[in-house]
Amino acid sequence: MKDMQSLSERDLPPGRHQQLKEHLMREIHQAPEPGGSRSNGRRWLLPAVGLPAVAGALALVVLVGGAPGASDDPERGTETEAGPAAGETPATAVQLLDQVATQAAAEAPAEIRDDQYVYVSSVVQYLDEALQEREVWAAVDGTRDGLLRQGGEAEDIPLEPDPVPAPGSEGMSSCYRFLETLPTDPEAMLAWLYAQQEPGDEDHDADQDAFVLIGDLVGDSMVPPEVAAALYGAAALIPGVTLVPDAVDATGRPGVGVGRVDAYNPDQSEELVFDQESFELLGRRTVAVRDIAWEDAAPIRAGETTYATAVIDRSVVDEAGARP
Repeated sequence: MKDMQSLSERDLPPGRHQQLKEHLMREIHQAPEPGGSRSNGRRWLLPAVGLPAVAGALALVVLVGGAPGASDDPERGTETEAGPAAGETPATAVQLLDQVATQAAAEAPAEIRDDQYVYVSSVVQYLDEALQEREVWAAVDGTRDGLLRQGGEAEDIPLEPDPVPAPGSEGMSSCYRFLETLPTDPEAMLAWLYAQQEPGDEDHDADQDAFVLIGDLVGDSMVPPEVAAALYGAAALIPGVTLVPDAVDATGRPGVGVGRVDAYNPDQSEELVFDQESFELLGRRTVAVRDIAWEDAAPIRAGETTYATAVIDRSVVDEAGARP
């Protein structure tokens, strides 16, 4: 996935949510937002290493992909569902997520030193804006500054340290050492995901928040294999997650995905896209499930992608700014 030439988000209760996308885009990248009434869905305030940004090169038209799947029962998934035979395409989201989790668990744990950095290279696109290259370096132990390069900008953007919360204290981090402490059992992981949510908010949807948080954690981080397996296993237990048979990432790579109609923005679906053979995560996207008319913006047709990412490389390097 390293060869680029081979390739043909929401308001929480006080203190968290997709202002993440919009706030960071404004404050760090100074990029204009698409006009109109945007989503009120939730996004977790992970450090900037977990945020997509906009600014730079590589033009691409609005992506049009397969509409979100609706073949699954919207009730809670079950891990007892029979899986497909070897080589067969999964028939449900539960089957797909079971295969993704099995593959993730089979990966050998990385040998990573505290003084190293997790490097993630990706591309991101909003609506019909140009596809942007993005590189992030995050300290493995969260104690040192990381680095963000977006869209070919000449000036690097430093990312503040993301320390691991003290045992028993509140807080969450996206650094590798913190992710190593998360549950490795799907049901325990789902309970942990629910526990990260702001209590007492009448409008919050626990299942939607958990699904979005899974995408945030696996999207721009390097997750230990058993923890990644637990995250995907937990996704299979969330009601309303459906199979997306024909999904593509931001570069147009075809895959198979799982999606969930956004409880806060029911005209859009949040999706994770996987390689059809390796079950590796290719990227994430948000797809319109019906025609959308945003103020001061061009209409969005059902099936069009309003936000998409594609992971190009995940590696470990010795210095911020170094490439593998």
